[in-house]
Amino acid sequence: MSQSNGNGAEDASSSDQADSTDLRFRYRKLLFQTKEKRSELVRPESTGLLETLEEMNVLFSRVKNPREAVYDSNVLKLTSELGLEQADNLQTNMTVFDRNIFAEKLVTFMDGRCRGSQREKPELDWSKLGKYAATMFNVTAKLDLIYGPLAMESIAKHRAARERNVQRKPTEAEKKKPQQLQQEEQEESTTKEVQRVLKAIHKLTDPDQGTYKHVPFFEFITDPTSFPTTIENMFHLSFLVKDGKVKLYLDDDNTPVVKIDVNNGAVTSTPGSTRAVNPSQVVISMTIQKWNDLIDEFNITKAMIPNIKRRGK
Repeated sequence: MSQSNGNGAEDASSSDQADSTDLRFRYRKLLFQTKEKRSELVRPESTGLLETLEEMNVLFSRVKNPREAVYDSNVLKLTSELGLEQADNLQTNMTVFDRNIFAEKLVTFMDGRCRGSQREKPELDWSKLGKYAATMFNVTAKLDLIYGPLAMESIAKHRAARERNVQRKPTEAEKKKPQQLQQEEQEESTTKEVQRVLKAIHKLTDPDQGTYKHVPFFEFITDPTSFPTTIENMFHLSFLVKDGKVKLYLDDDNTPVVKIDVNNGAVTSTPGSTRAVNPSQVVISMTIQKWNDLIDEFNITKAMIPNIKRRGK
C-alpha cells in the first residue's frame, strides 16, 4: 500500500514538472513571436496585440511557480510598450489650424481679394467682419433716460471738529509715588505685625500675669489652625531676633526658647532701630508635615500669638 502511494506522488511531481516545462516553452515562443512581429503589431489597424493578450490570459491561468510568473511579466511589459507605439501611430484626422489659410479666408470674406488676385493693396471691409462678429456676442442693451440724466447734488457732510484728548505724561515724581506708597504700606504693616509678636512675648513672660519665664519657640510660633500664619509668625519673630530685642537659644533640655532682651526689648521700640551684638544666622525649614508633627508632639490646641485676621472675621 505504501509503495503505491509513493508511486502516485512521484507521478504527480513529474506531471507538474512537465506542465511547467511546457508552460515556459509557450511563454518563450510567445515572447519571440511578439518581438519578431513588432513592426506589424504597432500598425494602427493591427489587432495582433489583442490576440497576444488573450493568449497570455490562457497561459496565466496555468501559472503556479514564480519562474513562469516572471515570463508572464516580461511578455506583458513588451505588449504595453508596443501598445504605446501603436497609440502614437494613430491618426485622428483632426483639422489643424493654419494661420496663413485663416488670414486668406478673412481677406476673401472682407471683399479684399480672392485667392490668386494680383491686387497689391486690397481695401478690406472691416465693418462687414465687425457686424458678423457682433452676432457672436451677447451685448447688454444701453439704458437711456427719457427726460435726461437725474440731477444729483452732492451733499456736503459737515463733521464737527473733535478735540483730541492729549494725555499728559506723568512726571518722574508721580511715577515713583505709587511705588513709594505701596512700599510704605508694606513696611507699616510689617512693623505692626512685629510689634504684635513682641507684645505677645511680653505678655507671656510678664512677672505678674505671665506663665513662662522663657517662651518655648515651637509652641510660640505654631498656630494649630493655620499653616500660613505659622510661617508669618516665624518671619516676624526673625526681625526681633535680628534687631536684638529677643534672644533665641537652647535651654537645659536642648529645646529652643525665646527670651526678651531687657536692654532692647521694649514694647514701644521700632523694628530696625537696633542690632544684635554678635548675630548668628539660623535657618529653620517648616513643612506641612513638620507643622502637623509639632501640633501632635506639644499638644498645641491654641495659638499663643493672637491672629488679627481670624479675629476680624
